[in-house]
Amino acid sequence: MTTTTMERQHCFTAKITAKGKQLNRDGWALTVDWKLPGSGYPLILYGQDWQTVEEYDVGDVATFTINIGNIGKNREGQYKEGKYPSDFYWDIMAIEPPWDVGDADLMLGASEGTTEVVQAPPRPTPQPAPNPSRRPEGGMPSEPPPHIPNPAAVGACQNHAVDFITVGILQVPEGRTLVSFIREVRDRFYWEINQAPVEPRHFCYQHDMARTETTDGRWAHELPDQSVDGSDIVYFCIEGDEATV
Repeated sequence: MTTTTMERQHCFTAKITAKGKQLNRDGWALTVDWKLPGSGYPLILYGQDWQTVEEYDVGDVATFTINIGNIGKNREGQYKEGKYPSDFYWDIMAIEPPWDVGDADLMLGASEGTTEVVQAPPRPTPQPAPNPSRRPEGGMPSEPPPHIPNPAAVGACQNHAVDFITVGILQVPEGRTLVSFIREVRDRFYWEINQAPVEPRHFCYQHDMARTETTDGRWAHELPDQSVDGSDIVYFCIEGDEATV
């Protein structure tokens, strides 16, 4: 039997092919001309602090250091098997100018229309990466490593908490201090919003359930039994409407 050891850290130099804002968050997203081993798709990196990437634009070359993180989940909310690098989240440790590169054309190739990504040399003293959370053979995944809150994300959540309280969207409960309530709202924003997984399209946030496509092209999910007379009526929550079938 052959056992493959998965790398826990990658240091690579690549060209930035896309830069923009995350779809459902305030952070940034970068697409780079580099792929995780075994993946057929360019790697997309995410972050919250825009200062990290403000000096880099599309077409620039940079050296990236990423460490393996927690195991991800599929669209059904189940843990992935952990067989491939793309089954895991990857934490960005550093984004730096290219190492020992005098001319970017030497790295990307002088021929117009061709791109060759060169693997950067390893650091002399690489920072150790945490052990990934893997799924044992025939069992449940092991406990993930302790979560270390992202300071930039925590700061953003605190700013939002203060804004919500200042404009009156949230009221300080009677008997509570302002500081304790800000901390509570900040933490809830972080854990329940910032760290919440991105749900698939057509997800029902009202009932916290995934919808499926119907034969007429709409998206719906069945609601719990709401009948009071024992009838066989089945209720559905339909995207953009609510109907009884």
